[in-house]
Amino acid sequence: MTDSTASASNAPPAPRRGLAAVLRALAPWILVVVGALWMLSNQRGREPMPAGEPVPALSLPLATGGTFDLESHRGKPVLLTFWASWCPACRAEAPAIQAAHEKLAAVGGTAIGLAVDRRSIPAARRLGMEFPQAVVSQSDLDRFGVELLPTTILVDPEGNVAASFVGEVRSSTLDEVLEPFVD
Repeated sequence: MTDSTASASNAPPAPRRGLAAVLRALAPWILVVVGALWMLSNQRGREPMPAGEPVPALSLPLATGGTFDLESHRGKPVLLTFWASWCPACRAEAPAIQAAHEKLAAVGGTAIGLAVDRRSIPAARRLGMEFPQAVVSQSDLDRFGVELLPTTILVDPEGNVAASFVGEVRSSTLDEVLEPFVD
């Protein structure tokens, strides 16, 4: 056997260049893209609690002392925002929630930040969230149907869900749902 014959037999096989090989190479990426699109389509328009549904009772110690009791706010609109400092969308929507709180406060209502962990409480002030803050438990999250952050629920004066949002909520959207309660 000559050197040229030996080196040819030891060479790695040439890559296959057919359509099947290309599809096999792209299949994992196609699955990732399809899965991501499916997840996004399922998140859009999700409501943790449907409009008109009664809101569960909620009583929590506030980070600054005292207690937040949702029932004691009956007769006034309340904006519940479930959030965490490590959540980029939660941080992005903080100014919109603060602006909504200011509008609600003008008519006796309020927003309340419901952090999923204690580490988020000190970040609230840095993010401009000047409304009451409390830490919620997993059972609270379950009762309110919270699966993703941020989740925002507007409670009407009768104690029912007026609107709810999963994901970052924009100021214009909040203005629209608050309008009947602040005018």
